[in-house]
Amino acid sequence: MQEIKYEYVVTLAKLLLKGAKDNFVKFTSTDIGIEINKSQQAASKIILELQELKYVERVKKGHSYWIRVTDEGLESVKKMSDFFNMALYSLPENIHFNGVLVSGMGEGKYYMSLEGYRKQFQRRIGYIPFPGTLNIKLIDSLSLDNRAKIESFRYQLIDGFHDSDRTYGWVKCYPVIINGNKNIQSDLLILERTHHDKNMLEIISPVNIKKVLRLRNGNTVKVTMQN
Repeated sequence: MQEIKYEYVVTLAKLLLKGAKDNFVKFTSTDIGIEINKSQQAASKIILELQELKYVERVKKGHSYWIRVTDEGLESVKKMSDFFNMALYSLPENIHFNGVLVSGMGEGKYYMSLEGYRKQFQRRIGYIPFPGTLNIKLIDSLSLDNRAKIESFRYQLIDGFHDSDRTYGWVKCYPVIINGNKNIQSDLLILERTHHDKNMLEIISPVNIKKVLRLRNGNTVKVTMQN
């Protein structure tokens, strides 16, 4: 992206707000100076520089100059807008969750034992989970904020299914790292149907993470999700 001075962007934005996108508008260097908090001389210099860059066009009508933003000037503002939007809304390479290990309600063990899920886990994430889930309660506001970003990350979908008794919802599996240990494959689950609040994370793995990492209820746990 071609470098554009801050005062250029502000001046072009002010002109666009005055209607200079589609029409010539009467907007003197004094007016512009007031709008961008610069002296009349400084504003006049900015206008001349924008004109040299072909970002604005000026015509004289009587004793006054009228000005409009050119297509080139509009494009430069759009590029800067895209740059800011990317900076504000782009996803980080990874997000972190801090929580404490808590006891679950026994649901994880039951669902992990269902053949309709087990076959799909093996096929789609490469393992059959250890019976049960690691349940982590989030403990800070940043972790709760990051919880809302989860679904923008990559995942494997486990389809819902039904048997003679009931219908079971889909499950999304997001690869995660527990306490920085990359040797233990694990996935965070987002379930279509769950009794847990949004401050709870459920983690599965082919091994008993609690035992392997020597974790106990009440221990702090850091979960990292990579984009």
